[in-house]
Amino acid sequence: MAKGGFYAVQNGRSNGVFNNWNECKSQVSGYPGAIYKKFNTFAEAQAFSGGGSSNSGYGSESTFHKNHREPAPHWKTPNAALGITKKSVSKPSPRGRDNQGSYYYDRFSKMDQENSSQRAAPSYSVSNSSSRGNGSRSSSKNYYAVKSSNPQVKDAIFPSWDECKRYVSGNGGLSYKKFTTEVDAENFIRGVSSNDYNLIGIEESKFSEQFKRSITTDTGTLQHRNVYCDGSALGNGKNGSRAGYGVYFEGSPEKNISEPLNLGASTNNRAEIQAVSSALDEIWTDLSKRESAVKYQIKTDSEYVSKLLNDRYMGYGTEKIKTLPNSDLIEPLIKKYAKVKSYYQVNRDTFGDVPFKIEWVKGHAGEAGNEIADELARNGASRA
Repeated sequence: MAKGGFYAVQNGRSNGVFNNWNECKSQVSGYPGAIYKKFNTFAEAQAFSGGGSSNSGYGSESTFHKNHREPAPHWKTPNAALGITKKSVSKPSPRGRDNQGSYYYDRFSKMDQENSSQRAAPSYSVSNSSSRGNGSRSSSKNYYAVKSSNPQVKDAIFPSWDECKRYVSGNGGLSYKKFTTEVDAENFIRGVSSNDYNLIGIEESKFSEQFKRSITTDTGTLQHRNVYCDGSALGNGKNGSRAGYGVYFEGSPEKNISEPLNLGASTNNRAEIQAVSSALDEIWTDLSKRESAVKYQIKTDSEYVSKLLNDRYMGYGTEKIKTLPNSDLIEPLIKKYAKVKSYYQVNRDTFGDVPFKIEWVKGHAGEAGNEIADELARNGASRA
């Protein structure tokens, strides 16, 4: 055991396990919504930093304990520990099988030029060594699935940890996990969760019966709309801080939201959570009216929120969710997300097969919608 224990960072500049407080502090000090904790054992710290799952890797720069020698293919090791640099990393190309026989689940093709939210249907490329007996596509080998909230990086599945590691290194907005069957790896990427209807509080058959759209209810052409969400905290982490959140509905300014955060601590992280939660409220109101067919795409610069909704929550039970930081906001957030996702799923004949998910965008990188949401959030914070 490292002297003084192990320091786990679940949400910081780099997520992972660190030897000492100074290393941990450099990742969380001044970082909005940082989540970290000290443990006596490496296993406990590893589970915490991975969001409660010992088979998952989360974050753009997760860190593995440098003195731990046991192989851990589910964990992303720092580039320096691997003896590689950013320039020397050769990332596999997510375009089918490469020279090493890798295979990729290429869920999204090139974005539609007229609408950035419309993407092609899934395609799948697999090496000859993969077994597909009886449609189960299971074998004794491992499958390393990469689920992307980053529009610049595709979802992918790899047969080895080394290839997966090269693919995720240095990229933000990615989550990855090891599976023993190809089907489970695909379901992870597609966001399939058998627990969604339990979280919503309704049986799948009843949900489908209540919200399945008929041909007569579908009016007009399918539309695609981007929804940008952002949070702001003036004086974040200090006494007297003020927080607000903003939601920008592209093409529907009457739906825009700019509100102060008046519930709980005034932190940037809570404001980011509430922004997406409020967006989901508005989206659900619109969908439940069934007056139009709009496929919404939520975009946020919060990696924490995008990863929580795109995959982390699927590994949590209801009791676990109640113990998460900011659970007063996260619990209803997850329920709202599961409801909207399920609505699109049962109505895929109308909205298409591409699953509903949250897209991560880099903050303050010049994306117009994100900048507008940021302004709405700051205006909300100024009124807190």
